[in-house]
Amino acid sequence: MGLRFGLRWQIVVVVGLFAASLVVLLSSLLGAIQLPAREQELRLQLIEASRQMAEEAAPLLEELPEPPREPPPHWRQQLTDIANRALQELSGVEGGFYLAGDWDKFFGHAFPTNPDRPPKLPHKDKKKNKHSPPRPLLSDDPPPKEKPPIHDQCVNSLNDEKGVARVQVGEIGPSRVMIVTEPVGQQRPARMATWVMTRLTSPEYTAIQLTRFQAATGLAMAGILAALVLTANLGRNLRRERRQREQLHEELRRAEHLAALGKLLAGVAHEVRNPLAAIRSTAQLFQRLPPSARDPSMLDPILQSVDRLNALVSRLLFFVRTGHEERRPVDVNAIVQETLALLRAQADSQHVVLQTELAPDLPMLFGSASALQQVVLNLATNALQAMPGGGTLLCRTRRLEGPPRLELTIADTGPGIAADELPHLFEPFHTTRQEGTGLGLALCREIVQQHGGCIELDHQQGWGAVFRVTLPLSC
Repeated sequence: MGLRFGLRWQIVVVVGLFAASLVVLLSSLLGAIQLPAREQELRLQLIEASRQMAEEAAPLLEELPEPPREPPPHWRQQLTDIANRALQELSGVEGGFYLAGDWDKFFGHAFPTNPDRPPKLPHKDKKKNKHSPPRPLLSDDPPPKEKPPIHDQCVNSLNDEKGVARVQVGEIGPSRVMIVTEPVGQQRPARMATWVMTRLTSPEYTAIQLTRFQAATGLAMAGILAALVLTANLGRNLRRERRQREQLHEELRRAEHLAALGKLLAGVAHEVRNPLAAIRSTAQLFQRLPPSARDPSMLDPILQSVDRLNALVSRLLFFVRTGHEERRPVDVNAIVQETLALLRAQADSQHVVLQTELAPDLPMLFGSASALQQVVLNLATNALQAMPGGGTLLCRTRRLEGPPRLELTIADTGPGIAADELPHLFEPFHTTRQEGTGLGLALCREIVQQHGGCIELDHQQGWGAVFRVTLPLSC
């Protein structure tokens, strides 16, 4: 439980880091996606502000038929007020006027939404406040980096028609800047032009975006490292669980083996007791008879019982040794042919026809030849015993695909197996014949399972008992 709880929290941490990284990255991408729409909106706002400034400043030029060497002093405050009124609703936008000709200077700079820029004092207020602390003098020029392109654009705008605004967007230093200029008045070339400027991506915005990308990258790297740690932990946990599962599987197999061994010992005790009783009774009877009445033929039951015990012990030894034989490539078709050759005399005496359908391209199987021959021998012997009055015994081999397997089928035309016998078919010492030991099918199943395969009773029309053995070719 603690292991699962720890893994759960590790997964939560990894998912949380990746989710946070994704949120930061999406926020940055969303800001980048919104830039074009923001540019278009600002373009319209700056053109409108520039047009308002041009219309309000035009009467000043009409009052000045001949431009003096210096612009009238009152223009600075008037032009500043015009720019402030036009730009006061636009955050981060500054602007002013360019005086052309002999003047060739900027005048009336305004940046109403910049809280760090103190307002200009009128000339008359400067006299009234001559004893107050000096306030910083503000330049009428645009910012130093943007001043050259604004100057060039203003000069180019002097010959444009009335109401036509020039818009330029470009990279200036670390910022992306939009500049809008427009001529003032009817005279061409105009004696004055407006300029309005805003930074679409300021250094602060770039720093924020860079910080976001750095945060997203950091979170993603932390997520990747956490995922690697989690993967390593998962690998260790999986290996540990696999070892535990193999250990449990081995313990379960050992328990099943002990249970089967207990059942086997009970069957052995039962099977051994009957021959021993026959031997004891025959020996006692032989001892009680006078020497003249003793007949050597009376010892035949003892020999038969000893032979029965010897066969039982041999089968038990083979059952115990199953799984410890040397494995090598085996030709199953050859094993079938050799086994049927051993049984041919018995089959002929019972008028049983032996048939084979062996696949010619059957691949070699990695296993124990002696153990597999015992399987074929037991199944074929059972088939012959089920047909004392004659019949047909069929042995068929073929290859199955996906996954690659080898199938061995042994069928007979006997009466088949009764339904009430099916649940005990492969149990040790369960037999329907008085002379049988009940170890044949149990031994077959053990050998087949040791080879990674399975054995089952099939039903096919026209046949009695059909045993199908399936073995993986990868074993």
